Amino acid sequence: MEPDTVKPDIEHIPRADAAKKLLHRFYPVHYVVGMKVEDTLRTNDLLNRHQVAVLWIIRSEGQDGVSMRRKNIENALTGWYETSSSAISKAVRALAKPPLSLVTIQEHPQSAREKLVTLTPAGEKFLLQMTNNGVLLCKWYLSSMDRWNAEMDACLYIFSKVNAIFESLIDEERAERGETLKHQNTNDMMLQHPLTPTFMDRSYSLSEIPRIPREYSALMQLNAFFPIHYTAGNRLEIALRRGANLSRQQVIILWIISAEGLNGMSMPRKAIERALRDWLELTSSSVSKAIRSLTGAPHNILTIVERPESGREKLVCLTEEGKAFAEDMFQNGIRFLHKVIDKLSDDEIDMVLHVFKRTSEIFEGYPGPFRDEAETPELPINP
Repeated sequence: MEPDTVKPDIEHIPRADAAKKLLHRFYPVHYVVGMKVEDTLRTNDLLNRHQVAVLWIIRSEGQDGVSMRRKNIENALTGWYETSSSAISKAVRALAKPPLSLVTIQEHPQSAREKLVTLTPAGEKFLLQMTNNGVLLCKWYLSSMDRWNAEMDACLYIFSKVNAIFESLIDEERAERGETLKHQNTNDMMLQHPLTPTFMDRSYSLSEIPRIPREYSALMQLNAFFPIHYTAGNRLEIALRRGANLSRQQVIILWIISAEGLNGMSMPRKAIERALRDWLELTSSSVSKAIRSLTGAPHNILTIVERPESGREKLVCLTEEGKAFAEDMFQNGIRFLHKVIDKLSDDEIDMVLHVFKRTSEIFEGYPGPFRDEAETPELPINP
């Protein structure tokens, strides 16, 4: 590892405060950064978010990164988008039809009752282009991780380890329910951090983290971004909903107001609608319905008032009951994140909170979406 010429400016966070701070810093990484990564992968906006997720899941979790059972795709995405299997099937069918023709849908060779979704040659090329765009984004992002020589390496280590911890916690929950554990992908393109096999056995200090070859770092970071947004973010949202009879849309509304609203208490309705339309690809009427559902019994969480400066615009505000409800919801998230914190050393806690904070700061200057207009280059394989 190269010697540092600048002392790392990592703030020390007491372990008792870490889960609360991580919840606060998780939102912009999950939402703002996650959306920007998806925007980049959409490749000139040819695909909607459902279709991007379908292709990326096939790449990440499919057999050899090119095929996957349709029911497994549907199971993954219905939980993420809180939509019906028929809506996901519709997205898959659109990928199979002209003008896209990126996948085929055929009977599974081992079961006539199941369908297998497989990338066509055009689909493999398109997915490679998506990956190239994502690599450009990650090169830009990692180039800004330059506060000291090893900051980029700390970033790659932290995102990779946090993903591994979330997968471990999810697998523990699956085992408790008697479910099959998630298939571990071994695709050559899926670069893994060299310390991955030991993530759950030991912790590493900043000085012990190896330097990642720069020709592999951007692709490694891209492979870490999507599960932070998709797997980890989705699991945290489930934790926020624990014990509350709320939909994912309703939880996100409260999270957005708390994270982006004025004093965490109020936000213009148009801004909420715009965010939800972008995040979940909902219509304005669906978002308005979700907001209204929180204004009356039995929830009484929100109230809608006219904005003082404009009688034509509405302001969505937390009621006193809503403020208490949101606090209970976030306490659920904090309790879950304590399980993540428990698997980190004190040094790693400081690195996690530093990396998440820096990531949010860097993406405030996001210049994308990134588009690789050159002929698709070869990507590196496992070093």
